[in-house]
Amino acid sequence: MPVNKKLYEEMQVRREAEHHAAERVRRWALVRTCIACVAWCLLGLVCYAFAFHTTDVGSAEIYRISAYIITYGGITFTLARAYVKGEQRGDW
Repeated sequence: MPVNKKLYEEMQVRREAEHHAAERVRRWALVRTCIACVAWCLLGLVCYAFAFHTTDVGSAEIYRISAYIITYGGITFTLARAYVKGEQRGDW
């Protein structure tokens, strides 16, 4: 039995609206992820700047290692969280 043309067109419109809504959510999630990665990078750079401006070698080393942990740890956590959230939403 063929599908009613009007019903089929309504289904197309509804699915297209759902697709656009899902794409908007996915896009904003990726934008937020990019912004968070840049924020972690800047926070790490600020911490690294303290290493350059400190006269004590021990404190400078602590600031340098902290900058690496903050930068790489923050970016890794953000990307892992974005991947898990994308999996839950069904993005990939």
